[in-house]
Amino acid sequence: MRIALVLVLAAAACGHHHGNATSDGSGGPGQPIIVQCPGCPQFPGLGDGGTTCSGSASDPQLIYPPDQVLLPPNMNVIEVQFEPGANNTLFEIDFENAVTDVRLETQCNAITSTRGAATGGCAFDLDPTDWNYVAMQNAGGAPVTVTVRGAPADLSCVAGSNARQVSFAAEPLMGGIYYWQSMTVNGVAGKTGGIFRKDFGNQDPTPEPFLTPTADSNKCVGCHYLSRDGLKMVIGTDDADSDDELGDDQFFLYDVATRAPTMMGNSKGFAAWQAGAHDGFVTSDGAGMSSTPELIPFDGTTGKAGTTISLAGAAGLSGLRVTNPDWSFDGSAVYFTATTVITNISTPTGCGPNGTMPCMYNNKDDIHGQNGSLWQVSVTGGTFGTPTEIVTPAGATENDYYPTISPDGTSLIFDRATGTAGDLASLDSYNNPGATLYAMTVSPAGAPIALANANLGPSLTNSWPRFSPFVQHYNGHRLVWVTFSSTRDYGLRVQNQGAPYFNCYPPVSPEDPSGDHTKPFDPDCTQPQIWMAAIDLDALAAGSDPSFPAFWLPFQDVTAHNHIAQWVDSIMTQSCQQIGQPCGSGCCMGLVCESDNTCESVIQ
Repeated sequence: MRIALVLVLAAAACGHHHGNATSDGSGGPGQPIIVQCPGCPQFPGLGDGGTTCSGSASDPQLIYPPDQVLLPPNMNVIEVQFEPGANNTLFEIDFENAVTDVRLETQCNAITSTRGAATGGCAFDLDPTDWNYVAMQNAGGAPVTVTVRGAPADLSCVAGSNARQVSFAAEPLMGGIYYWQSMTVNGVAGKTGGIFRKDFGNQDPTPEPFLTPTADSNKCVGCHYLSRDGLKMVIGTDDADSDDELGDDQFFLYDVATRAPTMMGNSKGFAAWQAGAHDGFVTSDGAGMSSTPELIPFDGTTGKAGTTISLAGAAGLSGLRVTNPDWSFDGSAVYFTATTVITNISTPTGCGPNGTMPCMYNNKDDIHGQNGSLWQVSVTGGTFGTPTEIVTPAGATENDYYPTISPDGTSLIFDRATGTAGDLASLDSYNNPGATLYAMTVSPAGAPIALANANLGPSLTNSWPRFSPFVQHYNGHRLVWVTFSSTRDYGLRVQNQGAPYFNCYPPVSPEDPSGDHTKPFDPDCTQPQIWMAAIDLDALAAGSDPSFPAFWLPFQDVTAHNHIAQWVDSIMTQSCQQIGQPCGSGCCMGLVCESDNTCESVIQ
């Protein structure tokens, strides 16, 4: 099976097949599996001698996948990207360890970046048969070493690349993901988008457009918050302009199965569903309707607002806005950010007919906040207790925000950015290029630890982390997966780092208060993509970096902007039985039939 949207199939380009595998097909070190290009000469065996191409310029350079990455065994594809080295036209992609020896020959399938530039690099995708063989043979086992060998067409000499190690988790990744993808409508890029989804238990290699605007609707469907059972969601729609302000959004309660929306009135903020069900949710006061810190409860069936939950009694919350809530699966606690909303921003020029007039930004949107702190509030029988601050910023230029609680309730991942006074982009929680991921245990409480392996480096806009719904086990430790958006380079395909690329900000934002909705989308704007990393919860509890290097989720449209990932236990479809439904013809992937003959989630 295959869950990838690939641009170039090396197998198709080279007639990829398995007719040349060794006779017993064991694929061990003594019995390699070799898959040749049609008409291509076979590379000499590893260590069999032959002439080594002279000079390091001949060596291929492996660019992707990342070294030491841990992958779900059911991801079913990964693109190997490499620079070919001088004079090389034939290549062998090798996967080796004590139990695996797979050698896949290919010519160079040239990579063109998403900005239309030739990169000089080559790409190779494992087909599903190759992936399943390598991944399933090594699920939960030792790393597989990936290398590339290159040679001229006559194999007169052979050059070798650097090595990367790839490991596979012991258990398949289950659950579904909903995410926002930019779209082009009426020829205009960057001003509209829709919600797409992907079921990790589904063999279909492409995501499903779930809520996407038509070409003549003049709409953008963006904000979305899913109940963990996947049956309900809160969505925000906007006109298809280039701003991200909440003031002109309309929010709805949306039934995923029936596709029926219910208008929610004036609440326009971040939402969190109660525990693992879909009975109710809370939202932040996203548009600043109140001057006190509060959350607004909603009925998950009617979409009607309940009595506002005031948190003003907590010491330290006075004058701050409550935002970014996340509700623990067992319903016992809500985690949130307390932030100072950025407003009253003025520039001497940039507005008016010729851009010579002053501009003013006075919105109260809590999508733009600075100097955030993280808080926890207990919930008992629907009653909220007194919040407690759990992460205090070290100074006025530190911003802690976007908390997400692990499915077992033990650990929190969040964003931290440390900026420079007077530099709005470095202080704002929105699209902050300095955003990095941190983690901490909350039961028991621990100190924040930078996720250095997942972060990769500075200035990559690692933002909006979200846990997948299930805890797994790997090498005797508890393992979870976290998705986040990032403006790092995806190998050679997506180039974001270095000149001339930069983080863009929409009009009607503190960084661009012009309000010019006709401003064209700059082609050098960074292109966020969704990345995923494995997290070792027991390593976190022991006080060390629990993260593995992150990898690009392969079902995304590589030409689009992708972010705001939200996870559910399973994707609601009409072809299988959902949570709470009679088992009937069979429960959806990731669910089990309980003794009362209803489908329920498997929570570890």
